Amino acid sequence: MRKRRKNFLPTFLLAFLFWLLWGGLVYFSSPDNSLLIVGFFLLLFLAVFLTAALIFANSRLGLLAATFIVLSLLFRYFQVGNILNLTLLTGIFIALGFYLSK
Repeated sequence: MRKRRKNFLPTFLLAFLFWLLWGGLVYFSSPDNSLLIVGFFLLLFLAVFLTAALIFANSRLGLLAATFIVLSLLFRYFQVGNILNLTLLTGIFIALGFYLSK
């Protein structure tokens, strides 16, 4: 039986690129345009997803972590991010993580 070799270098390079793009967006632009806000959350999601997938060595856990972080920040952006909503979101994602685990 042959063991599959995973190549993490392209994922690392993409994660680094998305972090650079996200940092450039934060540093060089003002949040006046709604398209920039969508780009902020999209770049953040991609950067966190790829980074968490590398850290956990599992893309499903990376997707859960990225979705949790972006949803928490979206709640804060829409001014509904309080400790109760964060606790409920944490419970949902922990339960979802257990449900999706093998």
